[in-house]
Amino acid sequence: MPLATATLRRTRRLAAAALLAAAALSLTACQNGGEPAPAASSSSAGDPTAADGGAQGGPGGEPGKGVSRTGAGKTAATGGGGQGGASAGNKGVGGTWVGTLKWLTEDKLTVAPKDGMEQAFHLTDSTKALGAAALCEAPDGRVHTDGSGYGTTSCSLADLRKAARLGSVDVRVTVVNGVATKIAEHYHP
Repeated sequence: MPLATATLRRTRRLAAAALLAAAALSLTACQNGGEPAPAASSSSAGDPTAADGGAQGGPGGEPGKGVSRTGAGKTAATGGGGQGGASAGNKGVGGTWVGTLKWLTEDKLTVAPKDGMEQAFHLTDSTKALGAAALCEAPDGRVHTDGSGYGTTSCSLADLRKAARLGSVDVRVTVVNGVATKIAEHYHP
């Protein structure tokens, strides 16, 4: 009986060590430039909307409901929904997400869709931020939006970071290789 107990304990320790090793490996993949992949995503190899980096999915063709990523073979989802990044052979995710803008770090924010996983992305000096009212105001004090209800007023990255810390601004984020190229506020009157 003592031998069976010792074997059981050894098996439990090995299982716990394997679990910790797997968790450490997945964290290392994220630290090396990878981004967590959304659970429900569709490849855009044959998607006509992939040319503009956009995603059309869900009922009514709403962006961000089903996530498409540009580039054949560049989706982490093809490997069973694992991590993207260096382990997948690309620099990061790409696509368009619609959701609430949230803060992670000074140069990394997230967008949290109503349905689906939160997606992280990096900011650079070339990230274009467009506001309507909550992100930033136009110099004339009026709300300026496009035909889809997204802001057209140019905002600073400081405005973007401030809005992300609030965690209540709805946006459409276009990401290429893990970096946001355009973030536009969705106007709610």
